[in-house]
Amino acid sequence: MKSRFGALTLLGLTLTLSACGGNTDPIIDPVTPPNPEVFNLNTLMPGQHKEIEAKIKINVVMVGYDATRPGQVAGPRDVNVSDFGDILPATGRNIARIPSAYGTLEPTGNRYQYDYNFVYANQSFEDGFFSYLTQNGTEKPLTYYQKAYNCQDIPADGTTPACATPASNIARPVTGNLEVDGVLAENWLADNAANIGVDSSQYTVFLVNWYGRPDFKFHSYTRAEAQDSDTDTVFGARASRRTNAWGGTPREGKNQRVWFYDLSANPEAWTTNWDISNADVDGDEVADYRMPPIWEYGTRKATYRYFTKVGPDLALVTRYVALNLLFTPSPIYRASLTPPNMPESINLNVAVKQGAGAKPLDQLFKPQLSQSRLQPLQPFATLTNSVRSTPLTGDLFDAYKCLFPETVDDICSPDRADFTGDRLFNLGLNEVRDQYKTLTNYQVPIFLFNDDQNTQPGLLGVALDDGVTGTQSLVYSFLTPDLNEGAGYGFTDTTTHEVGHHFSLSHPHDGYDSETNTEYGPGGDFAFVNAGDMSTTIMSYNDLTRGFGQFNLDSQYRYLTAAYLNNTNAVLELVQEAGKDKVQAVNAAAENADTLFAGALSNYQNMNYLEAASQAHSGYRAVIDAARSAGVNVEAYKWYERLDGLSTAAKAQPRRVNNFLPVKGTAIRPETTDFLTKLRLAK
Repeated sequence: MKSRFGALTLLGLTLTLSACGGNTDPIIDPVTPPNPEVFNLNTLMPGQHKEIEAKIKINVVMVGYDATRPGQVAGPRDVNVSDFGDILPATGRNIARIPSAYGTLEPTGNRYQYDYNFVYANQSFEDGFFSYLTQNGTEKPLTYYQKAYNCQDIPADGTTPACATPASNIARPVTGNLEVDGVLAENWLADNAANIGVDSSQYTVFLVNWYGRPDFKFHSYTRAEAQDSDTDTVFGARASRRTNAWGGTPREGKNQRVWFYDLSANPEAWTTNWDISNADVDGDEVADYRMPPIWEYGTRKATYRYFTKVGPDLALVTRYVALNLLFTPSPIYRASLTPPNMPESINLNVAVKQGAGAKPLDQLFKPQLSQSRLQPLQPFATLTNSVRSTPLTGDLFDAYKCLFPETVDDICSPDRADFTGDRLFNLGLNEVRDQYKTLTNYQVPIFLFNDDQNTQPGLLGVALDDGVTGTQSLVYSFLTPDLNEGAGYGFTDTTTHEVGHHFSLSHPHDGYDSETNTEYGPGGDFAFVNAGDMSTTIMSYNDLTRGFGQFNLDSQYRYLTAAYLNNTNAVLELVQEAGKDKVQAVNAAAENADTLFAGALSNYQNMNYLEAASQAHSGYRAVIDAARSAGVNVEAYKWYERLDGLSTAAKAQPRRVNNFLPVKGTAIRPETTDFLTKLRLAK
């Protein structure tokens, strides 16, 4: 009643004013009639690429660090918000990294404004956490790399480091090893975050320091039972897999987005922070910036880094690991796969190239298991798999060996070794084209090379682009006797990892910073970002996870939401180009989709990313189905049909680099380097 009364009062006022003016004719503003040849929508914008901008809260929680009190001099364990101010970004923007390497940055449609919330944990929280670590950890002997830290040496013959006295340049030797399950520590932090006013369903970094307390214990984090899906090799038991960070673990019935980073944990192999003697640890002739154990910052005995660098170093980790690689990373490929007609049915098309003396495939590959783990990345598509086998012999074997020219004599010709793998790519391309003569659903062309010889030194797999537009194409997985029997790998986990790339995902150890337009990986000034692998994701190299974590799923669903939005805009543009009658035929579906996308964007802002992607998918399907019914031709991009007819000079030449050093813009990186391969194969 109140609102109706208000409306009547305003109407009466309008009529009175008109009468006072002596003009009894109502004044009517001209209304522009809707254009029947274009859509009149609120959220969708036909023909435009829209970027979804979201404000994301980032909780940065100090556990065991203090802020400098007013008027006091900063102490060696003080971390101040001002340490972060000039380092953390205000915004983020995702791009498809490999397509962008072909000359123009290609945004995914996802932008972020970061809203930082700095929290210092109180005494009760810290006491509870460190007590929990003590009670739930297990005292173990020092690991290989803790001994290597004490001695600052790894023997050339691979034997266990041993020294009569600790190295003179370390601040203090490690004398204990309390091993704590990383997921248990992560879950405790998430479960108790509310006690310090932190919502752990928001992206949260816990920066941990136990050192300096009377109850301090030398400690490390583990995923001790992690094993290969085919060989049962327990990678979690390896000394090289001890960590100082963890996070991103999905939990049933609980929204949790937590990653912790503990500088007071024991020296470890993955970021090579056990080595404080050598500037260039990966051999690329560039000094590698790493974060040493907390006790190496500003000591009287030896100073690896000034104590005033603790806060800035933690800020670097927050920006270049937590934000750029875990929370809001850029994908390696487009999530849309076949724009603008995104697939609803996807077949994992596995072609096994079987060496005559290699192990049978059923001992090395579980296709259904890989499919079930990949399904969450394509929640609205029907996934299937098919497997066929042919011998790894003849021209195929020669082309395969040309991928590794350092291990072959002259089959690629001594003058022109085939570094790019074109011969093998073309053989795969021909198979793909033959398959599509009879198949209509989207095929992920997966080639498993089950080699019975040690043809190559340690490459497990790669997800290739098409070489022309940066579109994802072939997936390779490799096994040799050394990789299988020696290192303990099968095909299932590698294939899941590589198809994860094909579906869009990057590694958690390399990525892109949009504010500086810099792509980087674990080398040079960014050597410390290998810490991103210390998280729940099969996209890491440490083999401690078999599926996709919370950060992976959040990212993929954001990419899909933007992809459905922009491909719907593209389809609507095609409808408009087809004429007025087509617009009228599709209009009801477009209006319905417009409402669905409004709901999707609302869910997106509230971090309900799966729900956002689901609504976006429904809106997309409504429009594309209506367009087809109206006779509008909406084609899927078919990379395998677009590679002929271009001279070498006419083809776009992407930027390629053979390392992980930072570059402006983007570049196509190697799947691995000698240093990373050595680290991955380390015991």
